[in-house]
Amino acid sequence: MPEVNSSDILKKLKANELSNVYYIYGKDILTVEGITKAVLKKTLGKNWNNDCTKIEGKNIDISSLIDIMEISPMFSDFNAILINDLNAEELSADKVQQLIDAIENLPDQTVLIINITGFDVKNGKRFFSGKNKKLIDCIMKKGLVCECGLKTMPVMVKSIMDTVQKQGCTISKKNAEKLAEYCLLDSMQIRNELEKLCAYRENAEIRMEDIDSLVSGQIETDSFKLAKAVTSMNSGQAFFLLNDLLDKRNEPVAVLSAISMAFLDLYRARTAMTVDKRQNDIINDFKYKGREFAVNNAYRDCRKISLENIRRCICILRDTDRKLKQSSASHKIILEKALTEMLIAARR
Repeated sequence: MPEVNSSDILKKLKANELSNVYYIYGKDILTVEGITKAVLKKTLGKNWNNDCTKIEGKNIDISSLIDIMEISPMFSDFNAILINDLNAEELSADKVQQLIDAIENLPDQTVLIINITGFDVKNGKRFFSGKNKKLIDCIMKKGLVCECGLKTMPVMVKSIMDTVQKQGCTISKKNAEKLAEYCLLDSMQIRNELEKLCAYRENAEIRMEDIDSLVSGQIETDSFKLAKAVTSMNSGQAFFLLNDLLDKRNEPVAVLSAISMAFLDLYRARTAMTVDKRQNDIINDFKYKGREFAVNNAYRDCRKISLENIRRCICILRDTDRKLKQSSASHKIILEKALTEMLIAARR
């Protein structure tokens, strides 16, 4: 059976259509956990958390797992097993084949759930590969594979506004969008940040300054803010953001990579503008689906800097990457020097 989405699984559960095996993964970790919980509740009832056998995928004992899969339940209708973060690439070929054989012959009373919350099973690519693909292909034939992708901006904004209202606070649509952008549509981070914001505001409106001061942006969003500070020639803000990124114990190479991606967003937007291309053209050509706000922000901010100056900044970032990887000098000093050069380039 082809992959299904989270809504499909919920519909099947509501119709009492259970499968013997589930593989649940995706960037929206909160939804991965929610779908996992829904399957277990449907399978085991209200005591699902106690009746479920939970196994960590790291260093898993396949022989022991197969024995557990054969157990007949005594106090419930099903023998439910939850395996978190099973990476087939870490298993030998023989162990993967043993697991596949066991899944193909799974007893009717056993429900096996594999959920992925701690790593990218596709490894940044569009498709599965290697041993994970072999395992997932087997599960597709026997049960259901579900990808929990990031929610779209409109769906996330509605979710934020509904959550805030339930907590006795209010938030404008514009500010809800900004919070979603800061968190890169990550449901789990948004939930954590909303708890903090609602506790801070206590039945009042959550304002933009609250989001700016309390929400910890991910490295990608903070890097885009830095790129915006460079294009606006706001040197004070640019150096503050760089120091903040480094103070959060981010690897200097990772910081540089994120800044470089932000400038590539600006470069694509500025280039597209010169040939009368629209945001949708970039979104489709460079696969920004789910991150449309990055393109919209780039279109807004790239007007302040010429295409040539963006190109100069990218060249500076390229040279800085070499220095970080080859020089024994302080990485912070190397990055600060690069930022100074980019601010000078932006002013030309």
